[in-house]
Amino acid sequence: MCDTFLRGPRGVITSPNYPVQYDNNAYCQWVITALNPAKVGQDGAGGTLVLFRDIWCFWGLMIIWGPWQVIKLTFEEFELERGYDTLTVGDGGQVGDQKSVLYVLTGTTVPDLIVSTQHQMWLLFQTDSVSNLLGFKASYEEIEQGSCGDPGVPAFGRREGSSFGHGDTLRFHCQPAFELKGQPSITCQKSSQWSAQKPVCVCK
Repeated sequence: MCDTFLRGPRGVITSPNYPVQYDNNAYCQWVITALNPAKVGQDGAGGTLVLFRDIWCFWGLMIIWGPWQVIKLTFEEFELERGYDTLTVGDGGQVGDQKSVLYVLTGTTVPDLIVSTQHQMWLLFQTDSVSNLLGFKASYEEIEQGSCGDPGVPAFGRREGSSFGHGDTLRFHCQPAFELKGQPSITCQKSSQWSAQKPVCVCK
């Protein structure tokens, strides 16, 4: 559904008509707000007062205890007309604010995990009047600030490490009949992004 204000802890966002092709001249926006009940309250005792704006231009206030929650966005499918149809992802609740843009996504490569730096994330989907492709499907989840989120375990492989905070390192190995393609270890950086994509295990 287009033009939606979403709240955590998790959910799914898809392009219009998914899994059927999206429409020409589409313009859809979403704002996701992390709302973990354990960290958001009604009074200011020990919390941080946060001002937010939703997609209908209404302003609101919430109290968040640190470390607050941020948004992790994981794509399952992604197929847009390269260079013409785009999905822009940004920090905060003001859709289209160029200063808060994290990524402008296009093409048919499934994007890496994206983690916001604030308790809100916005998405803006725009298409032209020519080609229509499958679109996208993404899941969102609120995670604790200072984390990169769980990148998962490669099929036919295993992982050493179960902490996903800044500075934590994960190591990957494959079953005997497979070899590792990609980085054997990845580290959670201060940008809340992993230093590399999760590797894959392929047949020898």
